[in-house]
Amino acid sequence: MNYIWYQVQNMPVTEPISKVNLERLTNGIYAFTMTLMIRNIQVPAAGALDNPVYTVTYIGTTIGAVIDFIGAFLILGMFWLFYFQMFHRMKTFDYRFLYIHLLSLMVVVFVPFTEAFTSGDGYEFTDLLFQLNYLALAVVLAYAWFYACRARPSLLVPELTVAEALFLQKKFLVPVGVALLGVAILVWGLPFYDLLYLLPFAILAVFFRNPPGAGETPPAE
Repeated sequence: MNYIWYQVQNMPVTEPISKVNLERLTNGIYAFTMTLMIRNIQVPAAGALDNPVYTVTYIGTTIGAVIDFIGAFLILGMFWLFYFQMFHRMKTFDYRFLYIHLLSLMVVVFVPFTEAFTSGDGYEFTDLLFQLNYLALAVVLAYAWFYACRARPSLLVPELTVAEALFLQKKFLVPVGVALLGVAILVWGLPFYDLLYLLPFAILAVFFRNPPGAGETPPAE
């Protein structure tokens, strides 16, 4: 029985669940989630801004909420881009990869919920919920690529080189490291938590700007 289940999990997925359909599902869930996060920016009640004290408080709170929204939006955009870089190197997928990716999409849908708990002002324990959500999404991403490369290389396009596969593996580990750093900062009560939104992009820009073979000149015909 276990052998049959193993064989089913490793069977290539064919129609109607094609790679194009999986990409469309990914697009839809990311688009919906990234749009839904704007609801965490509260709109003041009618006439509330007539009170100067409330106006000052509202502006301060809203600025923090906008920063959190932009940061979370950029992070989700980064994961969306990573998954499509992964899909571009895959010719097909099996049921186990499908389950892994569906798990990642479920984790994505939780982001508007956990992002709503970010304080926007100072550092509170509730901010840890978003960081754990971030960490879970990063771990699933890294594991999906590890599974495709190590356990099921037949899922990958034949022109993918070992150097490019390792490059992407290291690249997909960047969010894991940043998320772990964020958890540590919150647990230890360290400052500069909001700068973590920009840290993965800085690392990618410095260390992962040029993939293997990017600077090579194509052979003359």
